[in-house]
Amino acid sequence: QVRQVRTIVVHPDFDTLSYEPSTALMQLDVPLEYHTAVRPVCLSSGTGMLSSSYLCTLSGWGIIKESGSSDFALPVLVNEICERNYHFSHPGGITARMLSAGLVSVGGQDS
Repeated sequence: QVRQVRTIVVHPDFDTLSYEPSTALMQLDVPLEYHTAVRPVCLSSGTGMLSSSYLCTLSGWGIIKESGSSDFALPVLVNEICERNYHFSHPGGITARMLSAGLVSVGGQDS
């Protein structure tokens, strides 16, 4: 399905130095048709803690594959591990409001 984005609403407190909070809403020009490959996202209630036994499904556009989307499953990481391994690429630090996921020992897939 191909849709155009009608409106983007970035979180009003978004900071370009810390990248927090990195939340935005996009309104599409035409609603999506749900099926096995297109479904609403499942959001956390915010009351529980995630551990490294959880897998996250990540998706994105344009960075990994120039002209398309990508998605993959990665284990949740303790934020201290992300801070130790990725501080050079995120000078604002990894904070408690962030979710870290990746394969640190393998490299190449992280978020």
